[in-house]
Amino acid sequence: MIVQVSGIEPQRLLSETDLELIDALQINPRASWVDVGTATRADPVTAARRWQRLNSTGEAWTTAALGHRQMHAMSMVFLEIDCEAGAAVEVAGTLATAGHLITVQHVAAGHDLFVIAVAASMPALADYLLTGLPRVPGVAKVRTHVATRVFEASCRWRLRVLSPRSAGALARRPGPAESTRQMDEVDRLLFKALLTDGRATYSELAEAVGKSERTVQRRLSRLVATGDIDFRCDLARSHAGWHSSAVLWLRMPDGLLEETGRALLDWPETRTCAALAGARNMLLTVGLHGVSDLHPLVMRLEERFPYVSIADRQIVLRQSKLYGRVLDPFGRCTGVVPVDPWSLSPRT
Repeated sequence: MIVQVSGIEPQRLLSETDLELIDALQINPRASWVDVGTATRADPVTAARRWQRLNSTGEAWTTAALGHRQMHAMSMVFLEIDCEAGAAVEVAGTLATAGHLITVQHVAAGHDLFVIAVAASMPALADYLLTGLPRVPGVAKVRTHVATRVFEASCRWRLRVLSPRSAGALARRPGPAESTRQMDEVDRLLFKALLTDGRATYSELAEAVGKSERTVQRRLSRLVATGDIDFRCDLARSHAGWHSSAVLWLRMPDGLLEETGRALLDWPETRTCAALAGARNMLLTVGLHGVSDLHPLVMRLEERFPYVSIADRQIVLRQSKLYGRVLDPFGRCTGVVPVDPWSLSPRT
């Protein structure tokens, strides 16, 4: 099916078989084509060929992501950025080139841009926020919200079109976390190599990091088991009927943050959920089939969590960058800026 928007090229809606394939890879981004084919009732060669088409057109992609241990160790902030009149698109384009700014969105709000930044340390991030970001041409004002706990950063969001049985068969089962060693330079190189293609083969990874395939396989298994590296599969969401998204700023008693954050992980709309240091002490980003879905979702939030108040809500107008992927107006990937929280270092 093709949807035509006036003045813009036609937009292709993905087929049911494409959606099943993407859902399978959202459950397990590095699953073998045999397992993916079994789950989607397709020949493995056909599944691989279909994925290659989706990936080459920028409609779907896989990438590495920071695992839960790294997310706890890293410093993450959410930024509300005011731009000078007419400068928002240019500013978004500039910010999208930075590896530590993992997501950049235009929002319908009292500010122009919503940005997610991550760095290996708060001193490094603070130095950028205080001296680097204000000097970006077109940036007029920045409001910073520090995450104290990240419950989810979109690695769990999926289309949910496969049957529970097929989904269960694909579920990832990492081995025991036998090591507490921190990531070294080779591990970081491995992470960066996987950012462009989360399904890169061990042979390709070995060449990228200068190690043997066996060493790469062993390291990657350890990094996944310890929660240093995770994987995600994403897509041009409007091509799957998810035409909108929103940012919600919530207030609640601090003692209920953990319970609420964990409960929201089970909501199919939840993409990012984090506890914040300020009076607005939780951020929730959600996917919507359309803007009209926002009010029912807010009503469900208030009914399910009567102690929660909605401090603010903002519809996303356009995503310029999503977890390291530069996107076109339809959400298709047009380029990669590898996520690099280690790129910032505090001035000495």
